[in-house]
Amino acid sequence: MSEKILLVTATAFEVQPTLLSEGFEAEFASGLGAAGALARGQRFDCLVTGVGQLQCAAHLSALLARNQYRAVIQAGLAGSFHSKYPKLSVVCVAEEILADLGAESNGSYLDLIEMGLLQAQQAPFKDGVLHANEAGLFDSRALPRVRSVTVNRTLGDPLSIGWVTDRYSPDIVNMEGAAMFYVCLLAGVPFMELRAVSDMVGPRDKSQWDIPGAVAVLNSELVLMLNAAL
Repeated sequence: MSEKILLVTATAFEVQPTLLSEGFEAEFASGLGAAGALARGQRFDCLVTGVGQLQCAAHLSALLARNQYRAVIQAGLAGSFHSKYPKLSVVCVAEEILADLGAESNGSYLDLIEMGLLQAQQAPFKDGVLHANEAGLFDSRALPRVRSVTVNRTLGDPLSIGWVTDRYSPDIVNMEGAAMFYVCLLAGVPFMELRAVSDMVGPRDKSQWDIPGAVAVLNSELVLMLNAAL
């Protein structure tokens, strides 16, 4: 088993400060960022999966099938449902839920479990939820543990936000986390998901986002976590 950790991110931009601090300048200069791009470092490797569950699952599965890692850290940005986790909060995800994989039916929504296409206790799910497996590898600095929903589209419509909130009681939302949880749980690889809040869930208004600030706080915590784990 390799002693290396694999850092997983949807876009290289989200973890750029960490990568540059570790000497990945050449990889950025050569175009690091295409979906499936892998940068190899002395202390850890970084996989850029691309945005969304499809790309994350495909590229992460392929890499773990041909390489062994001690653990996986996924790092990225997220939207928050609660004032408890305002912009520039950094959290660790304890639970991931697939929030929009199902069917619309008579003005309502049925997920795969309700449709009979997935069993609530079917591994690696427990009660329809994917749970983190950190295996004591990471110094989380007592960061809040939160419940996340993973979606295929950002939530901006009040009706969509309402039924997701009522059904799943999430703290944050992202677009890749459940795919990473699922792949790592099946592969038996310890993992952690680290997210920084860039915006509050609501009607799409980019003027209210703070992506640079979220990237800064995310990478501050990521560097500390990597230093403690490596």
